[in-house]
Amino acid sequence: MTSSRFVRRFKLSGRIAADDQFHQIRLSGRALEAPDEHLIPPTIVNVNITVPPGTGTIGVPQYGPTVVGGPAAGYDPPGDCGGNYMSYKFQANNNCYAYGCNISTNTFPQPGRQSGFLLTAANFQTSVPALGQTVSSYAVKDGLIFVGTATTDITGFKSSRQRAALNGHFVALMVSPAGDQNWPGDYHWARCDDSSGPCDSWSQKDGGDQVTNFDFAGQPITNPATANWTVNQGPLSQAPNNNQDLVVDYQFYCFMFVPASGVNII
Repeated sequence: MTSSRFVRRFKLSGRIAADDQFHQIRLSGRALEAPDEHLIPPTIVNVNITVPPGTGTIGVPQYGPTVVGGPAAGYDPPGDCGGNYMSYKFQANNNCYAYGCNISTNTFPQPGRQSGFLLTAANFQTSVPALGQTVSSYAVKDGLIFVGTATTDITGFKSSRQRAALNGHFVALMVSPAGDQNWPGDYHWARCDDSSGPCDSWSQKDGGDQVTNFDFAGQPITNPATANWTVNQGPLSQAPNNNQDLVVDYQFYCFMFVPASGVNII
C-alpha cells in the first residue's frame, strides 16, 4: 500500500507561483491567443521582452485598469488606488511590488517587466547580493531610484532634495534566493507611509494577502532593515522522512524611492 503524499504550495510574496494559473504570462505566437475559457481575464497586455534575449512578446493577464495612487501619505488600505488592494476588488491580483509603488496594475506586477526585463528562475539561483542587485536594478528600469542600504541614506537623500518637495515615497527591498527543498526564491517590498517625516511607519502586502502595517512576526514595522521577514512554509510532504517545516528568511537589501511620476510597472 502506497502512502499518501502531497506537495505544499510555496507562499510567495512577489513572484508568481508556478501553479497560479491566473497570472502566468502567455508566450509569443499561439499562446497570445485567448487562453482556456475558464481563465480569460478582461485584458491581455502585450509586452516586448528584450532580456533574456530572444524572449520576444509576452502576454500579461490584467484583471482591471491600472490605477496610480501617487505618493504614499499614510496607512490607508481602503483609500489606496481606489480600494484595489482590498478583497472586494483586486486584492488577489496585486502583490508587494504593486503596493510598494502604490500602483494597482491588477497583474501581479514584476520588477522590470514593463521595461522589457523579465525575472526568470535563473535570477533566483544565486546569492542575496546578486539577487538584490538584479531585482533593484530592474526596478530602476521601471522608474524607481536606488537610495542605499542604511537609514542614514534616506536622510541624505531627503537632504539632497530640500530645495524641492519630496514628491514620492520610500520603499524597502528584501530578497530570498532559491534554497532547500526546492524553494524557488522570492522578493518582498515594504512601503514607507511617512516619507516626509521620520520614516518610522511602514506597511506591506504579502503576495495576494491583505495589506498590513505589521511584519511577518506581527510587530509594527518601524524599520524594514531590522523587521522580521521569516516565513514558516510548513511541512512540504507527508512522506515519513520529509516532514520537517521549511523556514524561509527574506533578507533586507536596500531602500529605494518611488517618484510621484515616471514609474511604469506591469
